[in-house]
Amino acid sequence: MLTVTQPRQHSKRNLLYLLAGQIGWPLIWGMAAWVGFYTLVRQGVISSPLIDNYLAGHPVEYIETAMFFVGLAALGIKLVDVLYQHATLHRIDLPQVDDESQRATDSSQLIEKLDALPTRLGQSYLGRRLHEALTYIQRKGSADELDEQVRYLSDLDAGRQQDGYALPRLIIWAIPILGFLGTVIGITLAITNLSPEQLAAREGVDALTQNLGVAFNTTATALALSMVLMFASFLIERIETELLANVEERTNE
Repeated sequence: MLTVTQPRQHSKRNLLYLLAGQIGWPLIWGMAAWVGFYTLVRQGVISSPLIDNYLAGHPVEYIETAMFFVGLAALGIKLVDVLYQHATLHRIDLPQVDDESQRATDSSQLIEKLDALPTRLGQSYLGRRLHEALTYIQRKGSADELDEQVRYLSDLDAGRQQDGYALPRLIIWAIPILGFLGTVIGITLAITNLSPEQLAAREGVDALTQNLGVAFNTTATALALSMVLMFASFLIERIETELLANVEERTNE
């Protein structure tokens, strides 16, 4: 019974950890930042006509800003993790052993050494890759075809890197669509709320123009926010790519 339930419990923990890291914490920190930002705006601590027009002039803009903060939180958490792994690469090390005296059975001792690392180090790219490579040797009983296994693990980490930006990519894709939707809704309401008599009068034209301006602001806001997230995502992804290159080098050593 133990051999059946333990893997299931382990997979459940991994799933919960993945959901918390990918969605949970970005949602919590992003919404906290969103509430704090608009609290400062409402209290007059942050005051600007641009904020009033583009971030607090339409209900859709509030939703766009909330999604922006969630995406920014996801990228911020990713950046902290990547920088931490960069700074702690030297802390993950294995004892140097002469190739002639090293046996496949020594992998168990090396795995125990990796298991003794703090959880965050053990779950890092380097810690996980070394652990999986040594587990492969332990399971097979030799280091034959280890180079191919290491390349396979490298491909898995590249896939994990891409998966780590799934939420920011989704938000970057969704914000402009939400902005266009706000514009369409604003145009529809601006036209339907005016009678033909109002449209014929000067005041009606001015009101229509003002309402259309507010409607188009949602699209302008969406495009600006998505561009910020795109550039931030690009920079963090480049830093993580450099991290993977360093992990590859350390693994080969």
